[in-house]
Amino acid sequence: MMKKPVFAGVLLSTVFVLAGCQTIPQSEHDQVVMQQQEEFEKKMSKKDQTHALQQQELEAQLAELKMQKQSAELQAAQPATAKLASAAVDSSLFPPNAELGYCYSRVLIPASYKTITDKVLITPASEQVTIAPAKYKNVAQRVVVKAAYEKLEIVPATYKTVNEQVITSAAHTHLETVPAVYETVVERVLDKPAHTVWKRGAGFQSSALETKIDNGTGEIMCLVEVPASYRTITKQVLKTAARTIEENHPAEYTTITKRVVDQPATTRTITVPAEYKTVMVRQVVTPEREVRKQTAAVYKDVARSEKTSETSLTWEEVLCEDNMTSQTITQLQRLLKKAGNYAGPIDGVYGPMTERAVNGYAEHNGLPTGSRLVSLKTAEHIGLRVE
Repeated sequence: MMKKPVFAGVLLSTVFVLAGCQTIPQSEHDQVVMQQQEEFEKKMSKKDQTHALQQQELEAQLAELKMQKQSAELQAAQPATAKLASAAVDSSLFPPNAELGYCYSRVLIPASYKTITDKVLITPASEQVTIAPAKYKNVAQRVVVKAAYEKLEIVPATYKTVNEQVITSAAHTHLETVPAVYETVVERVLDKPAHTVWKRGAGFQSSALETKIDNGTGEIMCLVEVPASYRTITKQVLKTAARTIEENHPAEYTTITKRVVDQPATTRTITVPAEYKTVMVRQVVTPEREVRKQTAAVYKDVARSEKTSETSLTWEEVLCEDNMTSQTITQLQRLLKKAGNYAGPIDGVYGPMTERAVNGYAEHNGLPTGSRLVSLKTAEHIGLRVE
């Protein structure tokens, strides 16, 4: 059995749900619409792929139909027993009530839809509450700036001047240290003691203690005495050692004049009277009040599509090859270009571009699609005059 092609219809609809007194906010409504638009665009992008797959399936079905037709013609020349076997072929593979001289093709009848308008709540009914401000008037009023109070006043103390002898330094014993005395002494000390050294000589040296010949160079070496050297140093030596002596100091006094309290300070209570001032005071004439304003709900009519019939695969009458003359195809191409479905050349050739334009026009107008030929309904709808 031949597989029937499956047609996936695309349905764009906007659905709003009202539950009790709840409504969909405007932002959420816009988000839902945008999501549905994105889904619709994705489905439309896949539509061409689906149509191509359907076209391939239909071509495979047509090829199978041709093979079955050829098989049926061969079986017609066979005995009656073979004809009875071929009667088991599914009748759906052939157009029903076919008439001689007419051409048929299996096509897709797209699903049909109807438009339903829903009344959607855009803005719910609300109550606006405003506050009417209070009204005031200015009134002169004598007010207390500073309240009366009592304060303690201090009566200062009185003083007098007296002379008094005070000790400035108590009697005490003082130990005084007498430092040591030194004197400078110049002294001559040995810097280097007398010693002998070997020096290079020439011939006999009468002053040399001893002579010898250097075996390496052949030079005469003399042992010469070097006298001692001295240097003069200056140093300090103790002349008188340090000592401690005890000194007695008597007490020391001075006379001072000082100010002493004659009568101590006292306090007394004084009453300070209140202070008043006349000021302008705002008094309430009319207190503030609530003002309530009712706002009616706002609704919007939203159209949505509802499917009324499913996509089906059926036989439809199509234009035969005899009718598809160059003049007819030229006329068809002009009509398709006028409808905005064809952008190719007007050459009177029914090629792939013209075929795609015919199927696009049929699909856009809810006419049978999927055939490589032009259905009669599509030709009548676009206004094609067939000779």
